[in-house]
Amino acid sequence: MIGKGLIGELRRRRVFRMTAMYIIGSWAVLQVADLLFPAIGVDESALRWVWIALIAGFPLAAFFSWRYDIGTGGITLTPPADGVTDESLALHKVDYVFLLVLLAIAVFTVSTMTQRVMEEQSALDIAPETRDINPLSVAVLPLENLNPATTEQYFVAGMHDSLISSLGRVSALQVTSRTSARRVNTSQGIPQVGRTLGVANVVEGSVFRDGNLVRISIKLIDAASDQHIWSETYEQPFDGVMAIQASVARSVARVIEAHLTSVDEEQLARSLEIRPATFEAYLRATFQFHKETQEGYQRGIEILEEALANDPTSALAYAALGQGYMELVHTILPKSEAASRAKVAAEKALELDPTLAEAHLARGLYQWYGEWNFEAGFASMDRALELNPSLAAAWYARAWFLEQFGDDDEAIIAGEKTVELSPLNNFFRGWLAEQYRDAGEYDKAEKMVESVLSLNPNEPLSLYALGNLHLEQGRYEEAIAAHEKIADLPFWSFAVGQTYAWAGETDKALEVVQAHEHEIHSALPLIIMYSALGDNDQAVYWMEQARDARIPWYLAMFSWFTAPRTLYEDPRVQALAEETGLPLVPFPKK
Repeated sequence: MIGKGLIGELRRRRVFRMTAMYIIGSWAVLQVADLLFPAIGVDESALRWVWIALIAGFPLAAFFSWRYDIGTGGITLTPPADGVTDESLALHKVDYVFLLVLLAIAVFTVSTMTQRVMEEQSALDIAPETRDINPLSVAVLPLENLNPATTEQYFVAGMHDSLISSLGRVSALQVTSRTSARRVNTSQGIPQVGRTLGVANVVEGSVFRDGNLVRISIKLIDAASDQHIWSETYEQPFDGVMAIQASVARSVARVIEAHLTSVDEEQLARSLEIRPATFEAYLRATFQFHKETQEGYQRGIEILEEALANDPTSALAYAALGQGYMELVHTILPKSEAASRAKVAAEKALELDPTLAEAHLARGLYQWYGEWNFEAGFASMDRALELNPSLAAAWYARAWFLEQFGDDDEAIIAGEKTVELSPLNNFFRGWLAEQYRDAGEYDKAEKMVESVLSLNPNEPLSLYALGNLHLEQGRYEEAIAAHEKIADLPFWSFAVGQTYAWAGETDKALEVVQAHEHEIHSALPLIIMYSALGDNDQAVYWMEQARDARIPWYLAMFSWFTAPRTLYEDPRVQALAEETGLPLVPFPKK
C-alpha cells in the first residue's frame, strides 16, 4: 500500500512527467552538442562532461518537480493531496533560498563543465599549430602486465622502452617518446589518444613473464578509425625477447608502408647482439634512470658497471652508461670525472656499434659539455638523428646547442620537433616556450606557457619562462609573482633574485645572492644575479670560477640567460666569450 501510495503521489506531483521530459531534453542537448562541438573546434571527448552535468542535474530536477508547480502564476508549492489551494501555496523564505542555491549550482556546474572542456582542449593544442599528422607516425602505449604476481616493474617498463627504441631504428617512422606515451590518458579511447599525441597509428599490447618464459601480444591500431590493422602474439624464452622487438618493428613498418633502409636493417640486426643477462641489467638500469633522481642515476650506473665488467660486449649498455654519467655532470661528480667516464663509455659503444644512435648522442653530450668541442658535438647529434630521427633527447640537445650559438630559427625548428615527438613532456614544452621568448616571439611563448600551466600550475621551467617573458616586457610585478613560485626550488631559486634586481628591489636580490655564495655549482645563478645588480666585477669573478671548474651551464651565459648589455660590453667578458667560441647575445634581444 505504501508503494502504491508513493507511486500515486509521484504521479500527482508530475515527477514521472518531469522525468520523461528531462530524458527527452537531455537527449536533445546531447544531439545538439554532438553536432555543435566539431563545428566550433571542440573535441568530441568533451561530450562526457555534458553527460556528467546532465546526470548531476537529474536529482535536483526531481526534487524541484516534487515540491513546486509552474503555472501562469509563476512558481508555487505543489498543492497537498486534499486539493486545498490558498495562500499556503505561496513560496516561503526557505524556498527562495533553495531556488537561489539551485540556480548557483546550475551556474557552477555549467562553468565547471566549460572549464574542463577548455582544459582538455588546451591539452590537444600543446604541439605546434602547424603540425600535420604524419601517416608514418606511431605511439607505443604502456604494455599491460598480465602476471599480477610479478613484482619486477622494471621488466614491463623496460619492454615498453625497448619496443619504442626498436621502432625508432626504422628511420622512416616517427615514434612518440616514452614520456608522452606513458602520460597520455588512454581511457579517452584510441582516436583521442591519436589526436593528443599527434600520431596516425597506435601500438598497444601486453606482457606475461613467468620465470624464463615471456609472452608478448602486440596490436597495431589505426588511430583515426580505431581499427586493428595487425596483431601478433610471441612466446619465447627470455633470450629471444630482442628478436621479438625487431620482428615487431619490421611488421609495423611493413603494415603502414614505411620503407626499411639497409642501415635500418643493420641496426635491427645489431640490436640482437646482447646477452640475456646484460639486457636484463640494461632494463634495470634504465628503470632507475627514468626516476630522474641523483640516486636513480647512481644506482643505474652501478648496475651497468657491474654488468659490463662481466660482459664488455654490449654497445647498448655502454651508450646508456655514457648518458648516465653525463646526467651526473650537474650533481655529485666533478665535471671532468663525469665527462671523462662518459667519453670512455660512449667511444666503447661506438666501437662496438657505429650505427647506434644513442651512442652518438652520448658522444655529442660529452663533446659539447666535457670538451667544449662544438663542431664535433653538432656532428655527433646530426649523426644520431640520421640514425634515429625519433630520438627526442637528441632533438632537444640540438635545440639547446643551436640556441647557445644564437641561431634562433634553427633552434626553434629543433625545439618544435622535440615537442612533436614528446607532446606531453612539460619540460620540453617549457623549454620551447623559452626558445620562443629568447627569439622575441612573445605571443607563441605565452601561448605555450599557458598550455603547460593550465594543466600543471607548478611546472618550474614554464614558470621561469613566464617570469622571463614578463621581465623582457617590463612587467616586473608579474615577473616577480611567477618567479616567487619557484623560489624554494634548489635549481630555480636564483630566478627571483635576478628579477628582484631588475625590478630595483636590491635588498631582496642581495638576500638571494647571499644564499647562493656557498658552492661552485651556484656560479651561474650568481653571474646572472650580480650582472642584474650591475656588479660586473663579481659577475666576471664567478664567470672565471665557472670556467675553471668547467661547469656545463657556464656556456649558456653567453647567449641564453638574461644579463644586461653592460656586462656583454665588458672587455673581460668578451675575452671569455672568444675563449669559448660562443657568441655574445645581449638581453633583451628586442
